[in-house]
Amino acid sequence: MASLRALKSWPLLVAAGSMAVSCAAWADEALWRGKPISKWSQEDAKEVLADSPWVKKVQLQYVRDLSPDERRQSGDMQADMGKGVGPEGTGLFGPVVAQLAIERAHYKPDPGKVVVRWEARPVHASEVKLGNAEAKTPDGDYYRIVVYDVPTPKKWNLEKDLRDIAFLRRYQKKDLKPARVVIMRKDEGLADIAYFFPRSVEITKKDSYVGFRAQVGRLVLWQVFLPAEMQVQDQLEL
Repeated sequence: MASLRALKSWPLLVAAGSMAVSCAAWADEALWRGKPISKWSQEDAKEVLADSPWVKKVQLQYVRDLSPDERRQSGDMQADMGKGVGPEGTGLFGPVVAQLAIERAHYKPDPGKVVVRWEARPVHASEVKLGNAEAKTPDGDYYRIVVYDVPTPKKWNLEKDLRDIAFLRRYQKKDLKPARVVIMRKDEGLADIAYFFPRSVEITKKDSYVGFRAQVGRLVLWQVFLPAEMQVQDQLEL
């Protein structure tokens, strides 16, 4: 699949840049970092849920449109197909009209940002501290990452498609694929999507970064998590 090859070709420079920015942002130690989780205040909990090593706001990006040849080779002529230019784009009505038609065909609105959370113990404890009694406890068998309020198409067997495309990437290690994906649909075409990665593959403090890649429809996201920052009282919390 052409879009999948594009996903896996992103350079490690992106991860390195994200690590540098994150490390600078966390240069001033958060107060909650040195406390037992059971001693966190409501302010600590709000800070963790707003912006922390486990909770990030991520800019969505569009997958590029495939050419007719690429769609034909994939066996799906509807895959990643952009808008056509119509007869106006042929130049029949003059160069100005043609240029406007081309710009209209390539225009894509800003897809916005989504919250991506690594649902570890600090996130669950923060939800409980703020009164969310329905917060789900961390899964003992899986690392759980949830993308919140993402536009999600209605498609049969979509969970399998999402599972096949998503992965966790670590430096010089094999990509980790999710064992399953759960879609929790909401109003207005949005959904929360949970990705479950097996804990049988251990992530440790020695992993310099863990990059999370997912694609939903024509929207793609990439977020770098840093195990060195995902610690409370020097204990890794995943």
